Amino acid sequence: MSGKCSTYLKCVLCMVLVQVIWQSSWHIYQAPNQRIKTRQTKTHLLILSSWRSGSSFVGQLFNQNPDVFYLIEPAWHVWNRLPQETPELLHLPVRDLIRSIFLCDMSAFKPYMSTSKYIGNLFLWHESRALCSSLVCPNSTLKDFINRTECGKKCGTVPFKKLEDACRNYSHVVVKAVRILNLEVLYPLLKDPSLNLKIIHLVRDPRAILSSRESFGYLNSDDVIVSKAQRSTSNISVVMEEICKAQVQIYKLASLNSQPFLKNRYIMVRYEDLVRSPVDHTTELYDYIGLTVTTKFKSWTYNVSHGLIPNDKDLMPFSEDSVKVAQQWREKLHFSKVKQVQKLCKQEMEVFGYQLIESEREQKNMSLDLLLPKPDKFEWIT
Repeated sequence: MSGKCSTYLKCVLCMVLVQVIWQSSWHIYQAPNQRIKTRQTKTHLLILSSWRSGSSFVGQLFNQNPDVFYLIEPAWHVWNRLPQETPELLHLPVRDLIRSIFLCDMSAFKPYMSTSKYIGNLFLWHESRALCSSLVCPNSTLKDFINRTECGKKCGTVPFKKLEDACRNYSHVVVKAVRILNLEVLYPLLKDPSLNLKIIHLVRDPRAILSSRESFGYLNSDDVIVSKAQRSTSNISVVMEEICKAQVQIYKLASLNSQPFLKNRYIMVRYEDLVRSPVDHTTELYDYIGLTVTTKFKSWTYNVSHGLIPNDKDLMPFSEDSVKVAQQWREKLHFSKVKQVQKLCKQEMEVFGYQLIESEREQKNMSLDLLLPKPDKFEWIT
């Protein structure tokens, strides 16, 4: 009898032990999920575009929000450090750098910077409101909206490590990137449970892009890299063709062959639509990523998109009459170049709704609207 009791007690003890181990392992397993939920209270936004597409203007629409930590073009550091590589090979280090930024791990910058002692060593750091705030820069007098000139004078020598401290204090981390030409490379980020990533894909009339490029003289090194996609030396025709092809492929992957993990995480925006109704479109974009538009911000958005705020031409300008900016190519670009870019980018213009023109008369006729209504296929993915 005592042997049976002993056996019974052993069984009970084993069951208790198994229960304890199972409960312990369950709690251990649950901890990562709990951490992930905590991380997901932070929203991550990638403004995905191409050079001279109005992305700096769109970036500022988020940058000026006090809940946003914004960095402009971190991929510049990768391309600048590895100029001998092709765009395809540069995608992976760019993606990994962006993921680290979203997680507020700024040590990922160091392999691509000759020095990272101060935030002033970061490309276009003074474009970030967060880096010009008193949270990062004790000398800052920032109140509502960024004063880039003042920030440049007072905050450039703040220690680089302050980047991480600042990033962790914001509910939204926003990155602008023009050096990603493939949506698939971002799939691991979209599926990453430690991120809550959303994408705004900004496109623009390629005729306007070409015209803007002609008046902007800082893209030579980028053009060299992009041209390598066709094993070519630097060639503007190759660059425009690659840019247009990339935008179409990104959109088609997101809309026509959409993956489940892209649901509610991708929208496409035409620059021309945005500048025609900036307050309404910004409100929609804010709602998309969970930000609130204040009356003061609505006023700023209207003023900055109508050129009513003084501009510092020594830094990247974004306070202009944006509707006029969108149409400047019709006055500046020679018709022979219009025909050339229409041929190179015909598919993009058809997909995104940009009207082709057949003559210089049509180009100069400003009463002729070349922006076609959005067809049904342009509806946001929900």
